[in-house]
Amino acid sequence: MGSLGEKELEIINQDQETDPETTTMDTLIVITEPLTTPKVVYKYQKWLEVGVHAFVVLASQTVATILAKLYYQKGGHSSWLISLTETVGFPILLIPMILWPDKKKPTLEEGNSICDDSKPPSIMAKLVIYIFLGFLVGGGCSLFSTGLLYLPASTVSLISSSQLVFNVLFSLCMRLVKLTPLIANSIVLITISSVLLALQNDESSSKTSSSKHHYAVGFVCTLTAAAGFGLLFSTTNLMLKKVLKKKTLREIMDVIICQSFVATCLILIGLFVSKEWRNLNSEMHNFELGELSYVMILFWISVCWQLYTYSILGLIMKVSAVFANVIAALGAPVIPIMSVIIFNDKMRGVKAVSIVLSIWGFSSYAYQQYLDEQKNKARVLKNCNGTSEDFGIESG
Repeated sequence: MGSLGEKELEIINQDQETDPETTTMDTLIVITEPLTTPKVVYKYQKWLEVGVHAFVVLASQTVATILAKLYYQKGGHSSWLISLTETVGFPILLIPMILWPDKKKPTLEEGNSICDDSKPPSIMAKLVIYIFLGFLVGGGCSLFSTGLLYLPASTVSLISSSQLVFNVLFSLCMRLVKLTPLIANSIVLITISSVLLALQNDESSSKTSSSKHHYAVGFVCTLTAAAGFGLLFSTTNLMLKKVLKKKTLREIMDVIICQSFVATCLILIGLFVSKEWRNLNSEMHNFELGELSYVMILFWISVCWQLYTYSILGLIMKVSAVFANVIAALGAPVIPIMSVIIFNDKMRGVKAVSIVLSIWGFSSYAYQQYLDEQKNKARVLKNCNGTSEDFGIESG
């Protein structure tokens, strides 16, 4: 908050003496400019960062999914290997933790609440939580990779959009959110979108029982993965608020890194138990695009998923966990479009209707979150003991 200098005070006094009618306007111009400018700059800087994080989330999610499908189409067969690329890159998250100064720990902006000083959970309780969350991550990644093996990337992304529905349902059970007409509308629309994709198998050009079986397996695996990730979002939110009491970026990244480590260990066990690791060497040599492309595809899948994770955390810190989930769900209509362009996926009428319903459902859910954010801002301003009225600060 800036202070008025001697010259500015002289200007005010001169205006008051020479032109009393313009005294109020001139005074307000001089006083409010140094007060509102920092707020405006902070507001635009914050939403610029939010925009960058949202772009990274959508881009990294799309690129990682497209590259994973490219791996399958060019000779790759190991779903466990693709699952591993989704979690094994977690050491990359240590870089921002090392570079982030300890004295500048941002706090969660959702609710603007201050963490209480209650007794932290025991090491055993933390270990159980990390193992449970890691199991959800590892299981979700393996199921998602299996679904991507049997289904087109566009279909997988649309089925995965039901994650938002599962997240809402689990959050309702945990009393983290309240059911409103807009949220109910979102649940219905996205559910119908997934049901249409389930019925699409009967309209597919491939009539063999094998292809129908693969479609059914892929659909069930992808839908189960969406349910697992929805439970993961809700459980993580509950644990951070009620049990772990984590509020800063470094503390939340600790949780993400620990659960990623557990998930990586579980996926490695699956890779060796399934004996898929024995075929990886020959798979790399026989890859259609060459050995270097084989390695680079796996490398960039891993990097993209870690960029996705970091930007999701950025959205959680800057806005809210719900907003981050909505942005992640917006990848559902983006990936099908890219799949049609790159892989020539067929865009039948049923799939086009599914995309429209998904976008409609996301919009309904996002608008409800916008209304909640506005109510939250109004409540925060009301609790500021009249500060905003004294300084002429406008809300919004």
